[in-house]
Amino acid sequence: MRAIVRLAVKYLLSGISLGCTFFVIMCLSYALWGGEEILMLICGDFVRQAFGAMAVGIACGGTAIVYQFDRPCGFVKVAIHFCVGMGVFYPTGIYLGWIPFAPDRIGLMILQFLCSCGIFMAIWLCFYLFNRKEAERINRRLKEME
Repeated sequence: MRAIVRLAVKYLLSGISLGCTFFVIMCLSYALWGGEEILMLICGDFVRQAFGAMAVGIACGGTAIVYQFDRPCGFVKVAIHFCVGMGVFYPTGIYLGWIPFAPDRIGLMILQFLCSCGIFMAIWLCFYLFNRKEAERINRRLKEME
């Protein structure tokens, strides 16, 4: 039980770290590439924006703990991770103004949602490929030690 609590705290803190890192990267990109208007909106509401980034980080990074358990199957784990991550990201993004909300332009909103899903999947794929390569490296090292 203690190990599960430690693991949950590790994933929680990793999620906060990821959220803050992406928040800083986005702010830097706005500052470097002419998004001063957006950057000023973020700075004017910094506390809510930072907490929003941490909440999304926890939802996306923290729920990755699901991969540490034997059950359910891999597809269900990915679905849980995706649904929780997007279920927090999209409402938070609309609430904080990261994603423009325009009910009269439903096509644009669908496109934004699909782009958000694509970004989530790309980040997930990067982590998946990294961890797979790391597992292969560890297995190769273990075989060398035998």
